[in-house]
Amino acid sequence: MANENWEKFSNAFSDAYGEGRSDQQLVFFEGRELGGVDTDAPRIESALGTNATLTRTRDLLGISNPAHRQVRIDKGMGLKQGSLERAGQLIGTVAADLTQDHSRELWWLLNAPQAVGNVAQEYALNKVNPALYGASPVQDQGVSIRVNPDDEELAIRHNLIDAESGRRKRGVGIQRDARTGEYVYNRRNFKPGHVAALSIPTGVAINAGIGLLNPLGGSGGYEAVLPSEGDATKTNNVLGEIAAKYILGRTGGLLPYEEFKKVRPDVSKGEYNAYKAFKYDKALDYDITDGDVNLIPGGVLKGTVDGIHGPEVQFLGRSLPLTTTAIPFATALAGTTLGASPAIQRRLGLNPKQTIRNAIAGGVAGLTGGGGAGYLLELERRRRNDEANQKYYDSVNIE
Repeated sequence: MANENWEKFSNAFSDAYGEGRSDQQLVFFEGRELGGVDTDAPRIESALGTNATLTRTRDLLGISNPAHRQVRIDKGMGLKQGSLERAGQLIGTVAADLTQDHSRELWWLLNAPQAVGNVAQEYALNKVNPALYGASPVQDQGVSIRVNPDDEELAIRHNLIDAESGRRKRGVGIQRDARTGEYVYNRRNFKPGHVAALSIPTGVAINAGIGLLNPLGGSGGYEAVLPSEGDATKTNNVLGEIAAKYILGRTGGLLPYEEFKKVRPDVSKGEYNAYKAFKYDKALDYDITDGDVNLIPGGVLKGTVDGIHGPEVQFLGRSLPLTTTAIPFATALAGTTLGASPAIQRRLGLNPKQTIRNAIAGGVAGLTGGGGAGYLLELERRRRNDEANQKYYDSVNIE
């Protein structure tokens, strides 16, 4: 009896542990197809939907997507029924997660400000206009074209399948007709590359804010990533500078104060040193009364209300100032999202067939307006800080 129980447990463990990333992706894609949406999904949804630990937990709690759950059952990947088999399956799933890095992929997805911005933009777009990631049944004279030999000529005529191989064309999927129960062809509403382009305005806002858009070196008191010998703010290796910034997301460090103050005379040496201390401090700090916080060990996420850029958040060492990054990012995100909203498009009399164009136009308008407003606010903040510092120095000199 003990051997039999062990065999049930170990077989279930082995099955779950042996599942690979491709198995989870296949279930995710087929589940989306059956649900009538394009296989191309927002990145966070894809990451969560292909994580076996999360999907099995949702199955266990009865809150998983029914279409995805049914695909797992059909492929022999559904929840085991016996208690020993289920225990072995769940433990095997966690073990596979640890060795295949499934859950760590969530962190890899979000380990840069640009990635977080993309995920936020995609999430907002999917909420306001799910059709961007959706697919619609293809019809002929008002009737959906079935995945059926009888409809093969129709499928070829509508460019759904290849006439010789019978393979589906790009962007063509299959879904179950809720009324008839038959499988019918669908076609995605928008090309995924066009939808991905909707993250350009928010991406520009973040990249500009953290100093990645200057291919010739550093700016605003920062060194180039690959500084030249004569001038640390310039680079003699433009291609290397671009690669370091675009691929690695690197930025140069602060210039020494004597050089820094030539560009930023509004910052006193005390403020400069205080900011450097904040920037490189990795100790946890939950006390907000002193104006600085460090929420995650190692300095992963922290913030200050009074840095050399004013209020800012730092994520993995990247400075995200309120005025020059957060404001343009927020307005670009809002503009893109509103531009993609069917309700807003109807209200403004815009053509919904031009949703991509409308959304990009909204994003560019938001980026331009927010960037301009943030820049003016930053100039005013620096002017007032310079004035306050000058008054202090004058009072010291008088004394």
